[in-house]
Amino acid sequence: MAQLLAARGSYFPDLHDYPYLVANYPPVFIAAVAAAQKALGPSLVFPRLLGLLATLGILVALFALLRRLLADRWTPLALAALFAMPWFVTTWAALGRVDTMAILFSLAGLAVVLRQGPTRRAWPALVLFWLAFFTKQNAVLVPVAVAFDLLLSRDRRLLRAAAAYAAPLGLFLGLLVLATHGEAWRHLVPYTAAAIYEPERMGLAYLHLALVSAPLLLLVVAALAVVPGAFARGPGRVLLVYFLLNLANFATIAKAGAAQNYFLEPWAAAVLLAGLALRALGDHRPSAWHWRWAALLLAAAVARYAYPSLDRLPQALRAPERAREFPALVRLVRETPGDVLSENLSLLVLNDRPVLLEPFGVFLIARQGLVSTDRLTADCQRGRFPLVIVEHRMWGIPGFGDCLASRYRPAGDYGPYQALRPR
Repeated sequence: MAQLLAARGSYFPDLHDYPYLVANYPPVFIAAVAAAQKALGPSLVFPRLLGLLATLGILVALFALLRRLLADRWTPLALAALFAMPWFVTTWAALGRVDTMAILFSLAGLAVVLRQGPTRRAWPALVLFWLAFFTKQNAVLVPVAVAFDLLLSRDRRLLRAAAAYAAPLGLFLGLLVLATHGEAWRHLVPYTAAAIYEPERMGLAYLHLALVSAPLLLLVVAALAVVPGAFARGPGRVLLVYFLLNLANFATIAKAGAAQNYFLEPWAAAVLLAGLALRALGDHRPSAWHWRWAALLLAAAVARYAYPSLDRLPQALRAPERAREFPALVRLVRETPGDVLSENLSLLVLNDRPVLLEPFGVFLIARQGLVSTDRLTADCQRGRFPLVIVEHRMWGIPGFGDCLASRYRPAGDYGPYQALRPR
């Protein structure tokens, strides 16, 4: 997406011709990476650095939020550090993906709201919420939680606050759709929604989240039972609603392609809610406050070691002998003239080769009848592509996968990838 934006000024293709690519994210993160590509050339360093900085920013935002909820300084610091314990944070922190940046903007906006209220000098929070949305279009849980709190408070400013958030957001989105001749809407809404769902994954994922966050959830349940008033108004109610919205939204982990990034925001919401529960229990019974370090150590241990098999180093570090296959793939791409297709898109982007096909997105929307693969299949039939590097998704693209099976032959295995050449 960043390569297309840097080269063409838009990364929302019409899918009537190449490139066949589903641009399923709004432009904030993509534009930052595209600017770096134009200035420095194609590299994974900048997007990964951006992801890492956003993760560190989440820790700062959590500390700022918890500092307002708790009386001391060390407990908020420990709770913020707790966010980094689970495997799904450590394995995602430095990936060049949009999630951590969207969560950072959301939590920073929440910190502004809790500091000065939802309607008083609201524009800094609104700007952060807009940035979150235009980083990832489902990053709306914080503003929805704030609006729900205003609704429960019967605050007459609800409509004004909702309009202040939604009207400019709609305007910005409309301008983006107009500038891309409607393609931004098609990519961000119907194409992105055309996903395959695997409901059997949902129950296991909820169990996984519950186990990792069990000590924090026990704190919350205890506080709800002993001091329910702490969650009945103010920051307590906002954080409770935010956590419940995250639990509901977590069901989308059943979507094909969903990974550990879906755990990040519910876990952050659990950390915040547990911080408020600690304060409520400490206010109700001061002796309980003295046990907070034991509770936090237990929470850190469970979060860190509940799933040790998933806290893995990247494959290239775990198995250096297999990592040698990737440079061989890089050389294969560099030495092959003409149009190359690859399921590993970095092989193309980092070598300044055009990405003509993004297999996963096209696989999903082609199965829903939202794009025709006739052109792609016809070019396959006449052997246009001198090299195709497949993992598994290309085989499932209607028409195209059958063509690969009949018109191309294996030309070498490279770890999880197979190189194909025309017969």
